[in-house]
Amino acid sequence: MCDSHCVARPAARLARALLLPFAAWLLLTPAPALATAPTPRLTGMVNDEAGQPIANAQVIVTQLHRVATTNDAGRFQFTGLPAGSYHLSVTRLGFAAAHADVTIPERGPDVQVTVVMHGAAVQLTGVEVTATPIGADPRDVPQAVSSLDGPDLSRRMASSLAQTLASEPGMTVRFNGPAATAPVIRGLQGERVLVLQDGNRAGDLSSSAPDHGVSIDPLAAERIEVVRGPASLLYGNQALGGVVNVISNDIPTSIPTHVDGYVATNAESVNPGGGVAGGMTVPLGASLALVARGGARRTGLLREGGGSTLANSWYHNYYGVGGIGFGSDRLTGGVVYRGYRFDYGLPSADEERARIDGRRHELAGRAELATEIGVIGSLRASATAQWYSHAEVNAATGATNTSFHLMTQTLDLLGRTLVGPVSGAVGASGLFRQYAARGEEALTPAANSTGIGLFIFQELPLRATAGDPDARVPRLQVGGRVDSYRIDIPRGEPKFDAFAGRHRYAQLSGSVGMNVPLGSHLTAAASAARAFRAPSVEELASNAFHEATGTFDVGNPSLESEVNEGAEAILRVQSRRVNGSFSVFANVIRNYITPNVVGDTVIVGEAGAVSVPLNRVSQADARMRGAEGRIEAEVMPHVVLGAMGDMVRGEFRSTEVPLPYMPAARLGSLLRWDDGTVSGGVEYRHAFAQRRVPPAVSESDPAGMPGDAYDLVNLTAGYNLIRDRQVHSITLRVDNLFDERYVDATSRIKSFAFNPGRNFALVYRVMF
Repeated sequence: MCDSHCVARPAARLARALLLPFAAWLLLTPAPALATAPTPRLTGMVNDEAGQPIANAQVIVTQLHRVATTNDAGRFQFTGLPAGSYHLSVTRLGFAAAHADVTIPERGPDVQVTVVMHGAAVQLTGVEVTATPIGADPRDVPQAVSSLDGPDLSRRMASSLAQTLASEPGMTVRFNGPAATAPVIRGLQGERVLVLQDGNRAGDLSSSAPDHGVSIDPLAAERIEVVRGPASLLYGNQALGGVVNVISNDIPTSIPTHVDGYVATNAESVNPGGGVAGGMTVPLGASLALVARGGARRTGLLREGGGSTLANSWYHNYYGVGGIGFGSDRLTGGVVYRGYRFDYGLPSADEERARIDGRRHELAGRAELATEIGVIGSLRASATAQWYSHAEVNAATGATNTSFHLMTQTLDLLGRTLVGPVSGAVGASGLFRQYAARGEEALTPAANSTGIGLFIFQELPLRATAGDPDARVPRLQVGGRVDSYRIDIPRGEPKFDAFAGRHRYAQLSGSVGMNVPLGSHLTAAASAARAFRAPSVEELASNAFHEATGTFDVGNPSLESEVNEGAEAILRVQSRRVNGSFSVFANVIRNYITPNVVGDTVIVGEAGAVSVPLNRVSQADARMRGAEGRIEAEVMPHVVLGAMGDMVRGEFRSTEVPLPYMPAARLGSLLRWDDGTVSGGVEYRHAFAQRRVPPAVSESDPAGMPGDAYDLVNLTAGYNLIRDRQVHSITLRVDNLFDERYVDATSRIKSFAFNPGRNFALVYRVMF
């Protein structure tokens, strides 16, 4: 049980998480530096090809992750940018991403720039902020990355984050019903995939068990970025397989000159019901802005392929955001509160009905200071404090079987550096978690976790760039990180005392990568990385029947860290008419942690004595290899053809037994008409049969169930309407047109449930 210290410690950590960034600036920033004259403002205009101003375009200072929105006259401005050269990315619905390069001097008149945007039928990625600490043109990231925004996001929008990303190469879904879903990246899932919101960890329990869902609604996203492959260099523990970052820009990084907002909604027939979201940023003068966001979703029972209904698969959520942003000549930042409430049913193979009722509260703060201290041009600090809880409730009796409580605090410090042509960053991070599970069916004991990390990242152009930060030259990227992670399991709970103690993990992570332009539109890249993951509390210290998996789980306190050592090669092409990438990868994961059913055991429950599989967590070396790719090309005016494919193969090295829940290989194609105002298309997707599965421990074991091949056909139609500075986007979609009855290889309930059937969906979004 959690003792009295569990109450006192979070309060102290919250105060530390919120105050340390500001104390650090006071200590590190000399008074004379703060008193120097501010750098010039950056002001600009965004026009179309005819010279008409474009309102509601997002202008992103890539290296600093700063965002501004153009007003009715197409104008924008940034204040407080440190002296140096910057790459601007500009995005707006109906246009291809545009780019510009600017140099901010230490003093002088305001810097002015004009950006011209062109219409394009092919969606071009404009910016990638998740993969590197200094932001980058996606062509310069030596790792597989992708981004969903604008029309692509509308075409993919679903009721959950994982389902929204399911069509991306290398991405599938851990399916446990429509609410309890989570992203799978290259066959890795759970604790190996890190989900972020605006660069901060989502402090929930979605990674700990397949019946727990991600507490972020996709309607809150302006953009979703994915890093496929090891990302521990920036994010430390849990990023061994990749990162999903939902970018909602809840904390403004610049003060708008106008009220900036949106309203969005989507409805689906396969999950009868839908969601609505909206928000605005209201300037309160030249240096303050008020932030307000909110949304809700209510759905009924899932309609499976073939017309059947999945019992107990309803889903509700409600969320809200409120806060304030500030900006001056040298300092920008803000503080927001996020609240998220959710309630959903858990599909089950038997007659028992259970639901999960939970909530997450979060305080998030961020500030960035232009320092001009030696080689450090700016310092950024961000901190979060989160309170998460959910109860697993017997729907028939209303009794709580188990309740879970997690408090999380994070602190991140980042200094951007520039030494001659070498740009980069140094940083430190802290992660503090206090976890407890209560109830007779609790799977694990209470535990406190502490993680501290230090990293350095540097990018070196291998040819002179003539002051252009976006020059197409070969670039070398090198980074390293050291982490110390600790899990403390106290004594006091008899069934868990055998696992009590302090578990320490110290690891080095690193990466090296290179991009080589092969022309103005073609780039080759290669990288090698080492990443790690510390064992979770569930893997170390479980000692109970786990209803979500149907096994009696026994943890292993002797587990070592998983270590992923891998390499990747990428070929990218991007022009106004073609956008595509192809990558191959190979990884060796030492000490891969996995369930290990060693026999049966007898448990006594309400129905009497029952024999269930006994799972003793173990680890062994594994290897994973695969390839993925996607390309779209405008073959004639407004007509786009595309293709995609992915495959991954994972197995234990010594036995060659397949890893569980490996996704099936896929191939797909698309045909789309898009003139910037009206669009329509058809997409075909074929999933091959998945026969490489581990031995089944029972007839109902989903990990050991082979999967059949299946085919999906999807239709989309869209319309964009611009009125004054309002941008309206309407998308109609038909998923699984022929109502295919199928199961994904990564589904956790495929022994008794099918994936979603035919779905009529509407997505509407207006920006103002």
